[in-house]
Parts: sequence; C-alpha cells; structure tokens
Amino acid sequence: MQKLRELFGLPVLITGTGVQIGEVQEVIIDLEQAAVRGIVLAGANWFSNDQGIVFEDLFSVGRSAIMVRANYAVQELTPAMMPGTVKYVRDLLDKQIYTDTGLSLGILVDAIYDNTTGEIKAYEISDGLITDLLYGRRIMPLPQTQVVGQDKLIVPDTMTDLLIPESKEV
Repeated sequence: MQKLRELFGLPVLITGTGVQIGEVQEVIIDLEQAAVRGIVLAGANWFSNDQGIVFEDLFSVGRSAIMVRANYAVQELTPAMMPGTVKYVRDLLDKQIYTDTGLSLGILVDAIYDNTTGEIKAYEISDGLITDLLYGRRIMPLPQTQVVGQDKLIVPDTMTDLLIPESKEV
C-alpha cells in the first residue's frame, strides 16, 4: 500500500534506457471505480501540460520512481477525456469530511491505494496538527457512497464506526 501524495514529484523513467521522461505533477482518479486512472507529467512536452500515462501502461510504481517500458506510453491525458467520475487527486485532498448526519470527521489529507492494481483502499484523515502529533492520524476505509462538493466531502454516518488509528493501517 502506498499514499497518493507520495507520487507527486517522482521521476518517470523508461526501463530500457533509464531516460527520465518527466515527473509526476498530478494523479487522475476515478471515484466510481475507486481506482487510479493515470498520472499527469510535468516536463514531458513543452507544448502541452496535458501529457500523461494511463495506469495500465505503468510498468511499476516504486517509492523512488515510476517505471514505464517506452516513451510511447505518454499521451494526451485529462479527466475530461475519461468516462465516469474522474478527477485530479488534488481536487479531492484537503477537503473537510462530514457524515450525512452533520458530524465532522476531519480533513482528508491522503488516499491509500494498492500500487500494483491502482485500487484506492482508504482515506487518511487529520484532526489538526496537535491531535495528529498526540494521537496520530486516522484511516477510514473507502466509503461505498460519497458526495464530493466544492470544499466538502459527505460520507455515510456509519463511517464513524470504521475509523482506525493510522498505526493499524488497512
């Protein structure tokens, strides 16, 4: 399991030559499928900021670099080009999370995913710096239903019973 924020800034390398073709600027996720759909590259092409690689074309996602087999995997890639509820991960992070009964759970600071399948497994939630330092952050399994607003995320009230300390990660 890996956190999505850890992908930002990672170099993207071609396995056969070791050439760096860019860095991860953004991650594209599908909320309906609960999966990573691709990455957007910085520095891949001087003429377009919408260059990326779909998740299926990534050879491996490591802690220090992302590997692809060949440069041809880079293509024009934006959430608007994909079916479903597809967003940039930065559009989801740092939102206040509320239950549908009005209880605040904290701020969504990261998403935990399986780096081999791309499946998003859980959210990492913060209650603020002091609480994070004293008690740690909490992990919430991915809710079956959620409403993503402009600056809020609404989840079912039953999610309050499923919060666990980060030390006992999913």
